[in-house]
Amino acid sequence: MADWRGYFKRSITSRISSLLLLAVLLILAGALYVLWSTNSILRQYELRTDEAEHKRAIISAIATHSGELIMRTRGYFVYLSDYEYKRLFEEKQTLEQALKDVRTVSLSRTETEMIEEIDAFFNQLFEDRLPQAVAYAQQNDFEALRAFIPAGPDNPVNTIMTYARTVERSVQTSLDEAHTRLVNRLSLQGVLFVVYILAVLLLSVFIARRVATDIGGPLGQLSRQASRIGKGEAVGQSELARRDEIGDLARAFERMVGDIQHKEEELVAQNEELQAQQDELQAQQEELQFAFAQMENSARFLEKRNALIQALGTASHVEHLLDVIISRTVELTGADKGMIVLEGDPRRYAGYGISAASANRFVGEMGDGPYGRIAQTGLSFLLERPCTPGEQGYHEAELTASELYIPILDAQDVLKGGIVLTRYGRSIDLQERAEMEGIAAQTALALDKLEMHEQTERQRQMIRDMLDTIHEGVQFMDLEGTTRQINGQMRDFFGVDADHEIELPLDRFLAHMRVRLREPEPVEAFICEALKNGGASAGRSLGYELETPEQRHMQLYTEPLFREGRQFGLLIVHRDITREYEVDRMKSEFVSTVSHELRTPLASVLGFAELLLHRELKPERQRKYISTIYQEANRLTGLINDFLDLQRMESGRQAYDMRAVSLSTILQETTELIRARSAAHQFVLDDQSESALVLADRERLRQVLTNLLDNAVKYSPAGGRIEIVSRAAGQWLSVQIRDEGLGIPQEELPRLFTKFHRVDNSDRREIGGTGLGLAIVKEILDRHRGEIGVESEQGRGSVFTFRLPLLAGDPPVQPAQRESSAALAERGAQKSVMLIENDRSLAALLVEELERGGLRVRQFADGEQALREMRRQLPDAVVLDLFLDTPFTGWDVFGAMREDARMQRIPVIISTAYEERERALEAGASEVLIKPYRPSELLRNLEQLLS
Repeated sequence: MADWRGYFKRSITSRISSLLLLAVLLILAGALYVLWSTNSILRQYELRTDEAEHKRAIISAIATHSGELIMRTRGYFVYLSDYEYKRLFEEKQTLEQALKDVRTVSLSRTETEMIEEIDAFFNQLFEDRLPQAVAYAQQNDFEALRAFIPAGPDNPVNTIMTYARTVERSVQTSLDEAHTRLVNRLSLQGVLFVVYILAVLLLSVFIARRVATDIGGPLGQLSRQASRIGKGEAVGQSELARRDEIGDLARAFERMVGDIQHKEEELVAQNEELQAQQDELQAQQEELQFAFAQMENSARFLEKRNALIQALGTASHVEHLLDVIISRTVELTGADKGMIVLEGDPRRYAGYGISAASANRFVGEMGDGPYGRIAQTGLSFLLERPCTPGEQGYHEAELTASELYIPILDAQDVLKGGIVLTRYGRSIDLQERAEMEGIAAQTALALDKLEMHEQTERQRQMIRDMLDTIHEGVQFMDLEGTTRQINGQMRDFFGVDADHEIELPLDRFLAHMRVRLREPEPVEAFICEALKNGGASAGRSLGYELETPEQRHMQLYTEPLFREGRQFGLLIVHRDITREYEVDRMKSEFVSTVSHELRTPLASVLGFAELLLHRELKPERQRKYISTIYQEANRLTGLINDFLDLQRMESGRQAYDMRAVSLSTILQETTELIRARSAAHQFVLDDQSESALVLADRERLRQVLTNLLDNAVKYSPAGGRIEIVSRAAGQWLSVQIRDEGLGIPQEELPRLFTKFHRVDNSDRREIGGTGLGLAIVKEILDRHRGEIGVESEQGRGSVFTFRLPLLAGDPPVQPAQRESSAALAERGAQKSVMLIENDRSLAALLVEELERGGLRVRQFADGEQALREMRRQLPDAVVLDLFLDTPFTGWDVFGAMREDARMQRIPVIISTAYEERERALEAGASEVLIKPYRPSELLRNLEQLLS
């Protein structure tokens, strides 16, 4: 025990901790006791209430089953129902179980006797009374049954029911008493716990009081002693003889007081020594402040110099650079104003602290002043002069201005410009002059750098413009797969919202491209392989489809980029080949279509010709077959002519005989011609043009109308009405052709006038054609400065409208009627025609036609022989094939005729299968006929020439 007391006296912490622990333990013990007591009371209350409830439930069940049993008994007596009888014994078993359960609970003596009476009653009922009563009921002896079973107050069942209600009231009364006792005991527990807590709090206050007294008193004493020491008063030895922390503090305080007094004496001695040193440090401080001021000036100068250098490196154009140089230089050198001028035409300059008028005057006259001197010598020049009145300002004493002219020289010591700096009332020493010359040298370097930068930017912009001009998408990718630069076409192809220079990693680029490609996998593999091989696959290409609003066919190829022999990147080119793809596709379709269109009539021609050769046919059938051959030959001729016409038009070799013509006549003639071939269609011509004139080639205009009307007939296979309306309005003559045919899908309208294009539709597969007719129409109207348009709805027909510019003037004079071959024959003037043709079959056909027309024909296959015969006897006209089998061609014959004065006036009709019309007409031919042509056409031309 003494050891414990000593331990507590040596430590304040242990004392306070022990007291706090004691208080906590007391509170915890009281709380645990209250918790245990309350739990015990509640358990007892629950046991009692559960037992009472159980007892009441069993007794209520006995009463319920007893009543149910009596009810089933009486029900059986009344109705003699087997169901009631069966339920009677089921209730008996349930009642017996309830009687067993009630004996398991605590019962009073009276209750036990009552239960025994109930058990005895029902045993007697089922053993003795029930069989006799059943017999009375079966005999319908209800009087005996009523006498046998009493119904008054002495009935045992009524007694049972009364007992059950009595037990329920007793149980409820006991439950209420138990609840009251529970509330009283819990209230008492609460009061006791509050009293206990108050006692613990009183104990805690007492403990706190003791602790405060035990600790606060000694601490107050130490505080008073410390205050006296702070005031410089003497203090005695502390009387605290404690062994705890306060005692240790008191003893440490005494030692500290002794140390302070000892050190105070030492500090007094040291203070006297420091006072002497302070005087010496004061002098050193003044020297350091002067040096620091100089260092700050140098730092400010270097900061300004660094700012000037940074400004020189960041200027974006010359004007900005000049402004930065002069403003920073004036600030750096301490000048009052300054100016910088660059040589050139015009001279560019910038000023600081001077007016625009003064700057312009200086630039205009600078060659005659000090600037001219530095331009000749290349050295700076310092000028001392009096200040002008404006520079003098409010100063009364006369001031002197120091003005330094510094040349700006490039690396070859060529003058690029100059700097002028002016100070008022202060001179410029040699060091400052050297610094200003150094600034001029830096300025020259900055100007050279800026000039190189501007030149580089111009070249760079030119390359950008060149890349944006080309139609291919160009993409620069480094060896890591990062896209560094693209052109404008590439941005349009893939919808990249970025400038030329970007940084797009390979995965992001492929992900962006993937959503726009129909099949992205081959493209990704091609690009990755090119990166992997370093562009070794150059020369290869890949085709892919680009999913844009309009589907595009693209070609992809790569080229490696090298610098100084080392590869640094890859150039990827995306070329739009949609037009070439479409042309190839249309050419393939055209070849297939033309093959079909050629083979079909040729099959008919060959078949009917074979029948005519190998069979004896009646004249009527022969005429029918020949007529069919003639029609199919015309069909072949039209097909070939369409193709040759389009070829001549696209190459610009198609000749147009532009004259003032009336469209009304051509409309009537063409409509009648088509009407004769199309009996299933009703043609309605509404000519409102009032004989208006247009400047056109009559035959080509006829070709336009023929193609449009043929299409109207062809694409109206079920017949119907075809309306042709012409009218003149304003400066235009328009023609509208409306049919009731198949119509055209809306998506096909933009490509309708493209060569080789045919509408791909199941309704049109049986309709022939090459897809050239509308392309020829468009080309002819373009050459006539006309326009054509179409409106169509599938299944409801189409409306084609073309218009031509009107020509003001009178109707053309009709040429005189030519004499027919019969008139020539009647005049007896039989003309001589020389036919030079190497094709024997065609020559025989032409000879027969011309001789039937009343002409005398001499036929030759050799050009030299024909020329000799011509010199011997001049013909009236010559029909000449340009390409003969002999080395002496038709051109040679034609040239020899033009060189011979006797033959120059002989009319020559060129017969050729090649497009040489313009060349032949320029050489002097009277007419050019392109094979195949009708022999009657040759005869008509000869009649016209010879009449």
